[in-house]
Amino acid sequence: MKLPVDTDLAKFETLLFQWGNSLCQGANLPLPVPLKVDKIAGGARLGFITIGDGKTEVLVYIDCLVFPATDSSGPIFRAIRNGPLKAQSAPGEPRIMRSLLAALQKSVEIARV
Repeated sequence: MKLPVDTDLAKFETLLFQWGNSLCQGANLPLPVPLKVDKIAGGARLGFITIGDGKTEVLVYIDCLVFPATDSSGPIFRAIRNGPLKAQSAPGEPRIMRSLLAALQKSVEIARV
């Protein structure tokens, strides 16, 4: 997604992280597996947690990243699925992506300077 040139990227990243945390905090968007949200350089990581044999694993995660403007392009946002099972849709991913779309629209409104 292309972001408006006047977007405060630091504020936008913070809003993305807050959105991710909100997925873990309430029952507004019940998910089939637990979700772990981490702040990473450029945005937030949503890790889909599985628990087996007494250990916790994140086999698939979605990085929600903001890239600053360059000489050839304005700032952009990308959601990238990664991890050992990145070829498969994560449990609950379609609902998360719909929620992300709404969060992106609202975050762009709030983060414009």
